[in-house]
Amino acid sequence: MSYLFGNILLVPERELWIMAGLDAGLLLIVVLFYRQFLAVAFDEEFARLRGVPVTFFYLLLLCLVAVTVVLLIQVVGLILVIALLTLPAAIASHYLHSLGHMMLLATLIGGLFTSGGLALSYTPDLPAGPTIILLAGAAYVASALLSHWLAARQARRGVAAIEKNPRSDGSTSNE
Repeated sequence: MSYLFGNILLVPERELWIMAGLDAGLLLIVVLFYRQFLAVAFDEEFARLRGVPVTFFYLLLLCLVAVTVVLLIQVVGLILVIALLTLPAAIASHYLHSLGHMMLLATLIGGLFTSGGLALSYTPDLPAGPTIILLAGAAYVASALLSHWLAARQARRGVAAIEKNPRSDGSTSNE
């Protein structure tokens, strides 16, 4: 059962050092090979034509994700690992379209979820993992609703601008 839920508050110091080393290694690899990961993720054929060893970087990316999941499952549980891998990235994708900016924002959001969930669970003595997941899930729902509302608002503004100025090619109706 501990692999499913884990307990983030009972992480021993040794595990924290392992996670810190893992984070440093992952960050270093991502910074060093950012362009290659970007090329492989978006267009394998183009990356192959540019001389990027696609198979190597694809497998490296899969290995990085696998190592992260395997090490973190023992600490925080599978459900929290999946939630923190997907929800911050999904929220960031609602508002940004650059992979680098999305990665940075998703990292910040994940940190906020973790800190916020720990803070919210402290006083009422709730389990930290589920609190973090509930906070992340609620934030995702709120973000999806907000992004839908912003898109609808932008579409209405676009229609209003077209109705106000139907001929945007610069010509007049007298020609």
